[in-house]
Amino acid sequence: MKLLQRTALYQALLALPMIVVGTAIGYGLVRHTVTHELDEALADHAAQLRERMHKTDLFLEITTPDMLVKVAPGTILSEQFSDTVMYDTLAVEDIPWRIGRFPATQADGNAAVLTIGRSQLETDDLVMGIAMSIAAVLVLFSLFTLLLFRWLSSRLWRPFHANLLAMERFRPDSPTPPLAPSNVDEFAGMANALGGMMANMQRDFTAQKRFTEQAAHELRTPLAILRGRLDQLIQNPSLGERDAEVIQGMYTASERMGRTVSDMLTLAKVGDGEFLPQKVDWARMFREEIALLSDLISASKLTVEINEESRCVIQLHPALAQLLASNLLRNAVQHNVPNGTLSLAIARESITVRNIGPALSLAPATLFDRFAKGDPSSTSPGLGLSMVKEIAERNGLRVEYTVADGMHVITVQKG
Repeated sequence: MKLLQRTALYQALLALPMIVVGTAIGYGLVRHTVTHELDEALADHAAQLRERMHKTDLFLEITTPDMLVKVAPGTILSEQFSDTVMYDTLAVEDIPWRIGRFPATQADGNAAVLTIGRSQLETDDLVMGIAMSIAAVLVLFSLFTLLLFRWLSSRLWRPFHANLLAMERFRPDSPTPPLAPSNVDEFAGMANALGGMMANMQRDFTAQKRFTEQAAHELRTPLAILRGRLDQLIQNPSLGERDAEVIQGMYTASERMGRTVSDMLTLAKVGDGEFLPQKVDWARMFREEIALLSDLISASKLTVEINEESRCVIQLHPALAQLLASNLLRNAVQHNVPNGTLSLAIARESITVRNIGPALSLAPATLFDRFAKGDPSSTSPGLGLSMVKEIAERNGLRVEYTVADGMHVITVQKG
């Protein structure tokens, strides 16, 4: 849930009890005020009637739909007020009344109790109307406050979302996306920090890429000379067996260095982003790579299986697809065991390679790092899987490594 939506939700959850509590408090205050005013009116009316009772015996009791006056012998110490309900034959319903009982003295000097009542039907309607008005005002206030908050928040946070989108689109090998300006100090500071960070990343990326390309190019020439000299030494007929073994080891090391240089150049080119994705016949691609690795597969007596569940829709430039397939298969072959198995599953949105092999000697999280090798004794430069990861990330794919049923599993799928 987005920040604005979560904030609006919290505000709505806060407004709901405020409306209920506010309406209840408003109703109670209005009810108390009306009841207090009604009691004062009953007391004033009782004072007038008691004064008349002192002067004359001609006092008539009154019973009307909204007024009640009764006099009964008896005594009470002080005024008493209460609420009651009386049945109205005209309205055919119970009507709420407010009753006041007051001590009085009749003209003959006898004590009496004066009872005055007044219907609260109209006052109840008035109180309920006022309470509903308060509730409506609170609802409208909360609603308009929520809408105003959302409008202001979306307007104020617009630069933040724009800069967040720019960060998602940012690539060190691409032009820097423009950042949205803002008159909010926090967002302006964030934009300046992001701009500086992206500039530093591009500068570091360019420097690293240039260094990799220059180092690889510079190494190619001495490596070619070294190989030529070693070829000449190997072809020397007077070369002893022990010397031949030493030279052969040097030649193997030079080949390894050559592959490392080639992989470094390939990684640099992958970072250029110059490869446009195309449709790939992955089953045919992997079969061709398996044919190229047939000598290694035969030497280890591996069993290879290809299962194409459906046509894979993952698109890559043919050169990158060949590089991806080659490195996945070469890794599965080199880190297999004699008489082991290698299975390949091609699905609509994923490619999965499984192989038997010894347990990793390094953390799985570092398996795709450059120069990382699961077997330290391997002659591989350790750039194959890092190249797979580089290609995948540059083309919106995801690479995962797991261990299932004693097999190493590497999956490339659409991200």
